[in-house]
This record gives sequence, C-alpha cells and structure tokens, in this order.
Amino acid sequence: MKNRVQEIIEQQLLTVAKAVEDKIDDEIAALEKLDLDDIEVMRERKLQQMKKMAEKRSRWVSLGHGEYSEIFAEKDFFSIVKASNRVVCHFYPENWPCKAFEVKESH
Repeated sequence: MKNRVQEIIEQQLLTVAKAVEDKIDDEIAALEKLDLDDIEVMRERKLQQMKKMAEKRSRWVSLGHGEYSEIFAEKDFFSIVKASNRVVCHFYPENWPCKAFEVKESH
C-alpha cells in the first residue's frame, strides 16, 4: 500500500513539473519572438507602472506613512485612520512609561 501511495505522489509531482516546464518553455519561445516594437511597448508599460508606484509613495509620504506620531485628539485619530488602508496604533494609559506611536503602511 505504501509503495502504491508513493508511486501516485511521484507521478503527480512529475506531472506538475512537466506542466511548469512546458509553461516556461512557452514563455521563453514568446520572448524569443519579440521585436523592437514589442520591447518598446513593454518598456512603456513598465515606465507607467513605475510612475504609478512613485505617485503612490508620494501620497503615502504626504499622509505621514513611515513616521511615528502621538495623536491627542480623537477627531484627529479618526481622520488619520480613515485616510489609509493600514494603520498600526499603540494605545497606552497616561502613566505608562513607553511612548505612543502610530505607523502607517499601505500596499
């Protein structure tokens, strides 16, 4: 029984490996057929992606991402939290020895 299970697993692994290898071969063949116009289209697409990411980073910085800040007013807290997809907050009592911080991260 154990040998049969092992044979089935090995066969499945070989099937998956063959499928992955075939996909990679297809991608290599497609890349080999590219001409200069295709490469220019890919370059332009990549530049647009990079510009969008730079705009996102700029927006994140303007929202205070990557900074630690102490927030005293509840109104300010909610406006900051609503402006971002992700926020890390540390709540503490007034007499707690550590400092409060807020870290923002967006993806």
